[in-house]
Amino acid sequence: MGTMVVGFRLGSDAKGRQATLVLTEAGVLHQSTGPLGMAPRPSKPHAPIAPDHHPVPRQAAEMRRAYAALTGCGYTRALIPPACVRLDTDEHPLHAQPYGPHAPRPHPELIAEFTGAAPAGPGSLEAALAAFYAAIGITPRRRTPLPPGTGVVPSRAREALRTLTEGRTLTSGSGRDPAWTVTAAEVRLHTDTASRTLDPREVAELQAALTAWLGHRQRTGPAGRRVEPGREGAPAGGVSGVV
Repeated sequence: MGTMVVGFRLGSDAKGRQATLVLTEAGVLHQSTGPLGMAPRPSKPHAPIAPDHHPVPRQAAEMRRAYAALTGCGYTRALIPPACVRLDTDEHPLHAQPYGPHAPRPHPELIAEFTGAAPAGPGSLEAALAAFYAAIGITPRRRTPLPPGTGVVPSRAREALRTLTEGRTLTSGSGRDPAWTVTAAEVRLHTDTASRTLDPREVAELQAALTAWLGHRQRTGPAGRRVEPGREGAPAGGVSGVV
């Protein structure tokens, strides 16, 4: 019977590392990482949160965020450009509650078959996802282009990007515990006694959560009550992103 998948593999020559992501028609996002030229190590797959009536589009959005985060962290060499292929391997069936003890297991055979079946040559993630949607019978939601001028990067984000481009570090400031530092290579959370580097997926999830929190605070105000535009305490301006 087989499984239809879409995926890619990106590499970083500077880090000597590679990362592979594969999304299946059941909405399970498989991933593996490892040194360049070596067999990658599969990580725990990410299944849709039940109940989810639209798992594939949600997971495709996660794939887009992971792709952007990886390329932003220096994974710019397309070892396997984004592609949609049908595999002979059958996907492990999902439990009705695919989390905890029923969470999907790593599926190295699926990733290995994808890397062998993916076509050579250039390819874009959006084209691969469109082919994947067509193959599994999903009609993608039409994306409305942003009006001219609405996609401008905020000044603070431009300054932060300039800092990273110059090889300098963004920090949360002195005297803060826990604290964070961001370089062109990594995002790190740390205290006086411990430190942890976030992987690209965790960075994307944190950015989405913080953007959602800022948007919620803009609508409700600091006390959690909805603030009408023009009333006292209403925030000025919109939320365009998180640095």
